[in-house]
Formats: sequence, C-alpha cells, structure tokens
Amino acid sequence: MTAQAPLDPRWLAEAQRLKDTLIPWVNRFRTRQADDGTVAGATSDDHALLTRISDEACAWYRRHGRGHQADALHADVADWLAAGLDTPPHFARSRDTLRPPEDGDVVFFLAPLRSTNSAPPVGKRLDCFFALRKEPAALPELAVSCPHPKNNCQALILITGSHGFAQGNCLVFFPENVAAHDKITEQPYAMFFYNKMRSIHETYALPGAAAVLTPDSVPRASSDLAPEVCYEARALWGYLHDSLHYQGLWPFDEHISLKMNWFVGLLEEIKVDAKTALACADGGVPYAEEQIAMILLERVFRYPQADDATRNFDSGTGVFVYSWLREHGALTGSPDNGGLLRLDREATVAALRDYVATVEKLEAEVTTDDAYRAAAKELVRGYLPAGEEKQRYRFTEDQRVLLRAKQGLDRLPPLTFAMAQW
Repeated sequence: MTAQAPLDPRWLAEAQRLKDTLIPWVNRFRTRQADDGTVAGATSDDHALLTRISDEACAWYRRHGRGHQADALHADVADWLAAGLDTPPHFARSRDTLRPPEDGDVVFFLAPLRSTNSAPPVGKRLDCFFALRKEPAALPELAVSCPHPKNNCQALILITGSHGFAQGNCLVFFPENVAAHDKITEQPYAMFFYNKMRSIHETYALPGAAAVLTPDSVPRASSDLAPEVCYEARALWGYLHDSLHYQGLWPFDEHISLKMNWFVGLLEEIKVDAKTALACADGGVPYAEEQIAMILLERVFRYPQADDATRNFDSGTGVFVYSWLREHGALTGSPDNGGLLRLDREATVAALRDYVATVEKLEAEVTTDDAYRAAAKELVRGYLPAGEEKQRYRFTEDQRVLLRAKQGLDRLPPLTFAMAQW
C-alpha cells in the first residue's frame, strides 16, 4: 500500500469527487483524440461528453472562486465546438488565466495539453490535474544564501488527475504545454509535481545505475528516503537548478532564443545541474547528499533510457555527462563482457568543477549568438557524435552501457499514482 501525503481532509474529499465524476469523463474523451488533439469523425456523443466535462469543470471553478477560469474554459470549449472537433484545439484563454496558487493552496486545471513523459500515447489530449502547492520547509533559509528574484516555479503535490498526470513520469506542467495556436511570450508559472519523484526515482534511476556501476559505488543517499525527505530534496534541487539559469554572463531570461538552441541548451542544462551539485558538495545546502545522488542517478542513468533517446534533449544531457565523467577519470573500468564501472565521488565533483569552468570559459570568449552556437556545437560533438537523419546524436559503443537496464525497464507497466501518493 502506498503512503498518502498528510493533506487537509477537505482536499481529499474534493479529489474523490473529481475521481468519481470529471476525471473518468476526461479519460474517456482522451481516447477519442489524435496526438494533435483533434477528434476525427466526431459524433454528437463526443460533443455531449466535452460539454459535460466543461460544465462540470466550470462549476468547480465557480464553487472555488475561480470564475475567471470558468469563463475562459467555457469560451475555449465553445470555440472548439463551433470550429469542429476535427480541428486542433486552441485553449490560450485557459492557459493565460491560470495563476499559480499560493503556498498551501490548491490549483485545478483542465485543457488539451502535452503531459511530457507521461504514459503513451502522449499528445495534446484533454487532461486535468488537482494539486496542492507545498514549498519545501527549508526553502526560506536557502533563499537567503541562494536568492532567486525571478523564481516562477512552484512545488506541488499532485492529489489526483487524469491519465496524463496520474500515469507515467510527467513531473511538470508549463504554459507552453497547453494546446494553442499562438506561442507564449513569457512563462508565468512552472508547476512541478515533486511527490511523484520517489516512485520514478526508485523504479527507473536506481536500477539503471545498478546495471552499470559496482554495488559499492552506486550513490545511495537518495535511496529508501522517507517521502517527505525525498520531496524536500527534489524541490530544493529544482529551486537551485532554476535559480542558476538566471546567473552568469549569458543568463537564460536575457537570451531565451539562444538558450533554446539544442547544443547551447544542452550545455546550459548540464551546467546548472553541475553547479547545483557543487553547491551541495561545498556545504550549507540542506539535503545535500540526497540532491547530489539524485542529480547523478537521474541525469546519467534514467534520462538516457527514453525510447527516443537520440532525439531527446534530457537523454542527450545524460549521455554527455557520462562521457565527460569517463574522460575525467570519475567513471573507471570497462563495460566489456558485462563489466561494471566504478563511480568515484571525489573525482566526480572534480569533473563537474572542470565542466563548469570549461563552459564558463566558452561563455567568456564568445561575443555573439552565432559564435556561442558554433562553440557549443563543437564542444557537444566531442562527446555526442552526429547521428542519422532526424537524430540529434548516436550512442558510441562505450555509451551503450547506459542502456543495459532498458529492456527490463521497458517491460514494466507505466507507473500509476494513487491519490496524493507520497
């Protein structure tokens, strides 16, 4: 039996009501949609079901003082029905009226959206989630030594949701995930369901590492954690990671277009995780060892397991870090004939320092976006060789050791999360 987060009974009652009514209707409608959100050959039953879903969600919004969300959803659904369900949905109003909850308050949202890393099929299907914002208890103290004046991230407990959130590994909801014809110009919220982390980490990251590393060198600090400790550690990692995007010579918010380049973004994503791990290693950060272990296990041993790994950004970061650690003597041994590698912690910390220094030197030397893109590509290609058409890179023979556990992990059913699973 899974543990349940200690929530106010009224929120659990609300969740049960959603599970008994709205959520099954949403899951039924999802089965009628293609990946782009359209419903081919829509019938009067499809129209009736979507209307019923909209009416129930709007009623929830109004009962809880969120009339602006009700108005937006009603208008978005009406426009979609008028245009025809065989046209791609456009739910910009719903997206733009959503406001992140205050710490301790709940949020509900419904729209066609892409629940990234969820259980297949993943597309712009109708989804909903009900969650409680719960910032880590250690955050106020950490924010003093590690301030983040532009923080737009929220740590949440997923209480319940439709299949896109209650099944699979979707940890985050961004406004750009919502099905819409326009592109967002700013990101007013980024909601992370960190209570899902414990099951994901133990199911995929730890076995992935155990298949590659000697038992004595597998980072264990993030194993068998109490639910509240895992939540705190993952939420603090998320805070530090995001705050570091806004620092340095080329801060993310001032160079968004540049940082969205695949090669530049890959170096950036690794850099902020490396700097997070180094901040933990240098002391003064709560749950430091837990965060270091999580970062290494998730980045290097879980992300490369994706089915589309050679096209997947996060997978690319993990494969790059693996080869960087190999080159810098932090991962030693030979994988030949099933051999295991040994991860040395001190050498890993030193390798991460060298990585940060290398990227920051690159950033100091380039003076234009084009120069940055060219230098980033050259650095990345030294570790991720070009792949075939439509692939960002290919696995080298040495890197393929990261896929040892994949066949077994692929046989596992998608994770299913119980109400407020802790």
